[in-house]
Amino acid sequence: MAAALARERAREAKRRVRCGAKTRKGHPCKVLSLPGKRRCKFHGGLSTGPKTPEGIERIREAQRRRWACSRDVGKC
Repeated sequence: MAAALARERAREAKRRVRCGAKTRKGHPCKVLSLPGKRRCKFHGGLSTGPKTPEGIERIREAQRRRWACSRDVGKC
């Protein structure tokens, strides 16, 4: 039983990739991502997103500004 559990954990670890988010120093994060995710728990892998209507609208507005900025380079 313990051997089967160890094999399953090893398989799960292989499916996990390095986070890849940028650290404060600009280097890629070396922590393994969460299973089924692309980021570690420190860089948003545990995030479930905003739940309240105010939070959802805040994110929506931030994304609008972000994409407007990327379309019109120099107006940021």
